[in-house]
Amino acid sequence: MAKQTLNDGSDGTVVIRPGGSPSGGGSGGGYGGGFGGNRVGSSGGPTRSAKGIKRRQEDRLKRKAEEAQAAAKAKADAEKATAKAQEQARFQARQQALVTMVQRYTSTRAEVDRNFASKKQQLDAVLQKEISAARRPPVPNSTERWQLYTLTKEKNEIDGLIARKTTELNAKNIAARVFDGQDPLTRSANDYRTRLDQFGTALDDGHRLWEQAYIAAQEARLLSQQINALSEKSNALARLHAEQTVVWRDREAVWERQRQYAEQRAARIRFKQQVDESIRLERFKQVHTLSVPAPSLAAGGMVLTRDAVFVGQQAAAVLEQAIAASVETLKDYGRILARTGPVFVTAMVYSPELGNGELTPEQRNRLFQGVGVPAQVLGLSDGSALQSIADAGGSVEVAYRLKPQAVPEGTALHVANTGDTIGAHVPVINAVFDPLTGLYNAEVPGSPARHLQFAADAAPQGAPANPPVLTAMAPQVETLPAGVDLRIQDCIICVPGVPPTYFSFDLPALGSGIVTGAGKPAANDWWNTASQPQGAAIPEQVGHQMRAQAIKSFSAFDQALWRTLAEHPALWGNTDDINKKRIERGFAPYAPKSTWVGERREFELRYQARAELGENPFNLDRISITTPQSRHGQPGVVPAVIPWPTRPIGNGTRTPLVPPGVEQLGPTTSPITPPLSQVYPGNPVIPVLPENETFPAVDPGQTGASIPGFPADMELPSPDALFYDRRDDRGVALGFGQPVSGIWLGEAARTTGAPIPDRIADQLRGREFANFHRFREAFWRAVAADGELSRQFNNSNLVKMRNGVAPRAVASDVVGGRRSFELHHHIRVKDGGDVYGMDNLSVVAPRRHIEIHGAKKNDQIKKSY
Repeated sequence: MAKQTLNDGSDGTVVIRPGGSPSGGGSGGGYGGGFGGNRVGSSGGPTRSAKGIKRRQEDRLKRKAEEAQAAAKAKADAEKATAKAQEQARFQARQQALVTMVQRYTSTRAEVDRNFASKKQQLDAVLQKEISAARRPPVPNSTERWQLYTLTKEKNEIDGLIARKTTELNAKNIAARVFDGQDPLTRSANDYRTRLDQFGTALDDGHRLWEQAYIAAQEARLLSQQINALSEKSNALARLHAEQTVVWRDREAVWERQRQYAEQRAARIRFKQQVDESIRLERFKQVHTLSVPAPSLAAGGMVLTRDAVFVGQQAAAVLEQAIAASVETLKDYGRILARTGPVFVTAMVYSPELGNGELTPEQRNRLFQGVGVPAQVLGLSDGSALQSIADAGGSVEVAYRLKPQAVPEGTALHVANTGDTIGAHVPVINAVFDPLTGLYNAEVPGSPARHLQFAADAAPQGAPANPPVLTAMAPQVETLPAGVDLRIQDCIICVPGVPPTYFSFDLPALGSGIVTGAGKPAANDWWNTASQPQGAAIPEQVGHQMRAQAIKSFSAFDQALWRTLAEHPALWGNTDDINKKRIERGFAPYAPKSTWVGERREFELRYQARAELGENPFNLDRISITTPQSRHGQPGVVPAVIPWPTRPIGNGTRTPLVPPGVEQLGPTTSPITPPLSQVYPGNPVIPVLPENETFPAVDPGQTGASIPGFPADMELPSPDALFYDRRDDRGVALGFGQPVSGIWLGEAARTTGAPIPDRIADQLRGREFANFHRFREAFWRAVAADGELSRQFNNSNLVKMRNGVAPRAVASDVVGGRRSFELHHHIRVKDGGDVYGMDNLSVVAPRRHIEIHGAKKNDQIKKSY
């Protein structure tokens, strides 16, 4: 409230100053003087009074002014004192507020420090979660090795986290300096108080700004630590990637050398197969190649054997006359009787028994190759017409054909008329001159193919010491019964300067032949096509090995094909164990149960060529593997045929190929008798007792393997003698294992198997081992050296593990002599499982290991049925 001021400028305040009181005379004098002045100074009194009054007024005014000045000074002093007191109170209140804010600063900083200290302790777990969250699914089309790709992928994911956290760190560093432009972590409470005092009355806003800056600084510090930890992981992965790159480079170099060696080995095997094939073809060609002196063609009929061509002056005439007589008989029979079917005449019998009495009838029959007579004997007298047909590569129709057939006495020569049952077309072939050998060569089509060589300037062969004989039969027409072997391999050959000659050859037994064709490239799903109606074609890998092999029967071909197929497991690797063993032993595998037909349960070979028509059934391009219910092709069954009826040789005329008396006929030379063994007059033989030996381990999946290039050679030792185990090969440990906690070899070892600990896998990964036994030793030593895992074993087991031996299992998990924990491959080694892949391994108790493999075996048996 404002104070009131009077007209004289005072506020009416009376100021009493200390001092002596005025004298009575003064007062009285003053008072009396007033009155006395008028009396004393009657003459000049008024003037002096006026001056006194004026002076007194001035004094009074002066006094009042001084009093007012004093009052104003007192007022100013009072106001100053009041302001000073208020300022002092305000200062004390501010200082108290700053003290309170400092206390709040201290408590807030301590709380934030505790919070971030807790976060720092959980740094590894948080980082691991962030790394797991940053993981992305792998890219399937990566060109890098899988292990290197996983390292690169993990490093890239961590580098992405580092980049993201670096951006966050920069933002936090900026936010941490908004309070005073300095790092809050390095500032003290005094720095905080000094800067907060600058905020005036907005202390709370300044504190909140500091708190935000301090939290940002702590977060920046935590981010920096995370970035450092992630950088260490990234650098470790980069070093591991570089190390593994070197390891993989060396490994790939080894694999490249192995691949080159395998290619060279495959090339050598393929070259050996081609050489063997060429040798087989050459031998087959030599066996079916006959050399005929050209002058012998002009002599007339001839008998072709493996060793020579027999042509005798009288025998040739007898041969021609017998065939001519048979032809005339058939002609007469055809003119007289109305035939209801094919007929034939047995002209003669060729008997090689003389001089070969020690041979069996089958061996003697194989000596005979064929017979040749002038074409005019069969009524083909126009040589120029035959030559024209041969130049055109055609065939001529004949009324009669010769059919050699094995009989107990030798080989009978039948002359049969042609018609609906026996074809009338006979190929006419030109003998081609070879300037390198000086021979005329002619290839007779059919199965097997015959090769005739005609030497123009060769002399006729001399008579043998023990020549065979021909027995002419009296012509008698017989009806050809149904079901006989109608195969005839014959031709007419034209040699320059010589009349055309008709040849007819003996044929091998039905169901025999030579492997031809090349097979077809096999796709990845080749084996699955066997269950389709058309079946699976024969792979070209099989064709490389089997081509040009002589086959005696369909069963022999089946066994050879399956044994050859067993050498290429990539073609049938997805079959079960039972079928694998059947294939390895030369048996057809079981077909799916839905395709069974009665007792036919195996896959079958179906043939497109018909053996009864003279075709070679063993053409790989015309054979397929089918199920029993398939209707594609013909099964490999020899058709039932009956022999051509032949009258016994009773009154027949036996005519030797060489006139009698030219050379003495002698018996077969007796074989040299080996000398009797003599008694060795030495010391008595002391038998050596067999030593006790441990047989090498056998992988059941590899028992029965065949030697490459020899699929079905029965002269080789049993394939069961070849043992092979991939665990004996060198290898590099791979895989990452799994995190483990609690009792490692507890309940998991009795059920699904305890996984390989990740920290043990980190120690073994990338190391190369000579065999799996060395890996097992290194694994148990690493477990014994681990501080946490080793506490779970007693001293006895620790000693074993330090020596590379597996620890003992509890008594309830022991079976017989198997008392220690065992390493189990989830994907079995024989099924292609990774031997040294730690993600494919687990530790199981012996009893559980036996149960696992027993269950797998039962499942396979059930699937096979």
